[in-house]
Amino acid sequence: METTKFIKSALKYLKTNRLMALGTSFKDRPWSATVFFAFDNDFNILFFSREDTRHCQNIKKNKYVSIAINQDWGKPGLVKGLQMTGIASKVPAKQQKKYFLIYSERFPWAEEFPDHSLYIIKPAEIHYIDQEFFGHFYRVKIL
Repeated sequence: METTKFIKSALKYLKTNRLMALGTSFKDRPWSATVFFAFDNDFNILFFSREDTRHCQNIKKNKYVSIAINQDWGKPGLVKGLQMTGIASKVPAKQQKKYFLIYSERFPWAEEFPDHSLYIIKPAEIHYIDQEFFGHFYRVKIL
């Protein structure tokens, strides 16, 4: 199958999910946090969090992160998921409006949390699993 079909399938999958596991680390100490996410068509992943959280503190010191998005599909043979590595940072002020619009369209409640900051993860590597779509349960590298 073409990479374009995989990308379209992966973007469709992201639309059906709202939570991701965010992996960060500092000084060989890993940390995982569950956060709400939004995304654009370039697989830039957005999340909203307080700067004093452990994952945001880790990102200040080590911008390299991983994410996993998956869910229980309730039936054998329907394994789906997306794994990604990337570089995380606070959204720069000049891009804040653009990316906050994407995030708040998905999560209108975001405006009620002025103590939170918007973060972006630029993808370095993306792997996607869709057993039904691919006909197997092996992950496929799409970026």
